[in-house]
Amino acid sequence: MKVAVCDDEVCFIDEVCPLLEKWAEDRSVKLTIYRFTNGDDLIDAQRGECMDLIILDVMMPLLNGIDAARELRNMNQTVPIVFLTSSGEFAVDSYEVKAFHYLMKPIDRERLFPVLDDFLKTFCSMKSFFTAKTADGFCRIAIADVDYLEAQNKQVLVHMANGKTIVIRELFSRCAEVFSRQNGFYCCHRSYIVNLDNVERFTKTEVFTVHHAVIPISRNSYTAFKETYFHHMFA
Repeated sequence: MKVAVCDDEVCFIDEVCPLLEKWAEDRSVKLTIYRFTNGDDLIDAQRGECMDLIILDVMMPLLNGIDAARELRNMNQTVPIVFLTSSGEFAVDSYEVKAFHYLMKPIDRERLFPVLDDFLKTFCSMKSFFTAKTADGFCRIAIADVDYLEAQNKQVLVHMANGKTIVIRELFSRCAEVFSRQNGFYCCHRSYIVNLDNVERFTKTEVFTVHHAVIPISRNSYTAFKETYFHHMFA
């Protein structure tokens, strides 16, 4: 598990990190802690490391914690964020960026550990994720939330069930390895992979998903697609 702690006060980071280590030791969790003193460095690191949890101070100079969180969300980063602050005035803003939790300073184990325990439950029960390259760095995509994938030039468009589209810079062949039959997907066309759970109906030439997408089926794929679909639905 990778946890980032970002606070402009180094002394506070020095206080939080031993608490994290103690929590991880008590629960037999393998933990790597990353320390940052400003939001810009955190954002740059997240492009390459893809943290599992970010503990983020709200009141920081230049780029404050709320703005740093907004930037991460704009990068399609869904990483859980726990805000830490000495003021409650930013509580509403923390909900706007889908914060996992909000804690007031000073922090002690009695308040921090229950929040980390809640996160651990979520972390252990999370759906399978695909970490993909983007123009900004990396993003983590919940496999089950994908409606279909579309190869376009040297990019792949990942169309999500919620209507959002994430542009990733991955080989389509690599995507096909992840979004495979074993994971409930099927490559019905050389440029399309569809989530079988989301198929509403299909013809010999097209697949219609429950999210109103229309995806082509190649002539040579129809028979195999039909057999795979019914096997998937009735297995």
